[in-house]
Amino acid sequence: MRLALLVRLPAFATALLMLFACVSQRVVDGFGRVERGMTKDEVVSLLGEPSSTWQLSQKLDGMRGTRLQWGDSVSSLASSAAFRGNPERAYSVVFDDKGIVISKAAPSWVEDEAAEDEILRERRIERDTQVQP
Repeated sequence: MRLALLVRLPAFATALLMLFACVSQRVVDGFGRVERGMTKDEVVSLLGEPSSTWQLSQKLDGMRGTRLQWGDSVSSLASSAAFRGNPERAYSVVFDDKGIVISKAAPSWVEDEAAEDEILRERRIERDTQVQP
């Protein structure tokens, strides 16, 4: 019995990590439409249920409110628990104490991918405009 549990445990842990590390296409597509002044209900309706919710305090965060995150991994959850501020590896939206959006942040990898895409696009344009002998 214990051996069967030990064999299944790594598979379960892997499945759990994959579940937490995934961000849905709905979040990726809808995040750009999140705007200051939207309500929490409007954001959740647009992006779906968040993967984590963090209460902000005046003492520790300089404001009262809530931060919702989408696409958390075990690592981003641990970072958010240990350090204050927006996570670098999850989509986040910060709400004031009345539930109104005051800021949002995409994960750092989104900017990195956008920069790489821009470099590749410029290289393609350069290649396509070169005169062939």
